[in-house]
Amino acid sequence: MFLIGCSQETTKQNNVNPFQYLESFGWHIEEKVSEGTLDTKKILNGDARIAGVDFKPYKEVYLTTYLLKEKQKTGKKIYASIYQVNEDIIGGIGSLEGWEPGTFSLKDKEMLINEGKINK
Repeated sequence: MFLIGCSQETTKQNNVNPFQYLESFGWHIEEKVSEGTLDTKKILNGDARIAGVDFKPYKEVYLTTYLLKEKQKTGKKIYASIYQVNEDIIGGIGSLEGWEPGTFSLKDKEMLINEGKINK
């Protein structure tokens, strides 16, 4: 059984598909952009912290990135990246095209709306 870190995102994610996972945070997939394995040593500490995942137990994870249906106020794109081990989702992060710091917690949709970064 895998759990997502210690953040508010902590919940069992065994065999949940990415559509259900993202919808649980209010996000909707438009299309898959990329997928592949990722050496956990190459995951930035900030991304791991934002995703709420401790990657230390894993040598590699499967990473799938999706273009989301939601858009930024500027019209730019929003992406979500999902980390999986076997068929279990262990966490994920979002990213706004052209935005610094670049990544955000998937649970922060309302905050991004309230800050005027993304459309409702």
